[in-house]
Amino acid sequence: MDGDIGGDVLESVLDAGLQLWSDSGWTAVTLPAACAAAGVPVADLAEDFPDSLDLLCEVFDRSTDERASAVITAMDAAPHDERLRAGMRAFVACIDRDPRHAAVLVEAVGCPELRARRRSSFRGFAALMASQVVGTAAEPRRLQVAAHFCLGGLTEMTLAWLDSETDVDRELVLEHGARMFEVTMTTP
Repeated sequence: MDGDIGGDVLESVLDAGLQLWSDSGWTAVTLPAACAAAGVPVADLAEDFPDSLDLLCEVFDRSTDERASAVITAMDAAPHDERLRAGMRAFVACIDRDPRHAAVLVEAVGCPELRARRRSSFRGFAALMASQVVGTAAEPRRLQVAAHFCLGGLTEMTLAWLDSETDVDRELVLEHGARMFEVTMTTP
C-alpha cells in the first residue's frame, strides 16, 4: 500500500478509519470520512483505496495483524506449558491499549468481505491455539473446534469487559479466558 503516499498519512487515515468503525460501525468507514477525520485530501489516497471497501478491509487487516503479531510473539517467547496464557495476556494487553480493536473483532454482519476475513482470521487463530496444546490425545480437528468455541467465549468476555454496565474487568477476562482455553482444549 503506501507506495505514493507517506506512511504517516496512511497511518493517520487508517487510524481515523478505526475510530470511525469503533464509534459508528463499519458502514461509517468510507474514504471521504476517514480522510476528513485525518485532515487528508481524498485525492491523496484515491489510487490506493479506489473503493471504501478497500479501506475498510485494510483497517480490518491491520487490526487483526496487530493482535496476531502480539499473540504469536508472546507465545513464541513463553515456555510451552505457558503459551496459552501468554497468548491470552498479549491479546488482553492489545485490547487494553486500544479498545477500538474490539469493534473489528466482532462486527462483520452485513459485509461479505468482512465476514470472510473474520472467519479466516478466526480459523487461523483457532489453528494457532490448537497447535500450542500438549499432553492431550484429542485429534487436531477436535482441538480446532474447541478453539473456535473458546474464541466465541473470549469475544463475549471482551465485549462485557468494555461494557461499563458489567462488572467484568481486564483481570477476569485474562483469568477466565486463559482457563477456558486450557480446560476446553486439554480435555479429550
